[in-house]
Amino acid sequence: MCDTPRVVVSRPRWGALYGATLPQLTALGVVEFTSPPNPLRTVLRFVLAVGAFAGMAAWVRANRAALDLQNWCECAGQTMTVRVIESRRPAPAEAIVPAPIRTPAVVEEAYEPAAR
Repeated sequence: MCDTPRVVVSRPRWGALYGATLPQLTALGVVEFTSPPNPLRTVLRFVLAVGAFAGMAAWVRANRAALDLQNWCECAGQTMTVRVIESRRPAPAEAIVPAPIRTPAVVEEAYEPAAR
């Protein structure tokens, strides 16, 4: 992006990601290897999988700034253009009068009912 030296930014903590997910994945492998009864195995699979995904989500949330700044250089702020679009909200209507409910006119059919 530019030729200036890189700014030192905090790096993503990959060890924390491994620490948050590997124990659950290991426990999931142990559950598959020991094969407990079916209902218990299903509950353990669910809890461990949700725990692994929750750990990954927490890690991404904690490291989102480091992940975003990982490929930036010092002059990125000066070379980047951001367009701001203002919101033009309409003025609130003072009193909106609902349209009167129109009842359909009774139409007499020109046809005679047929017997079935």
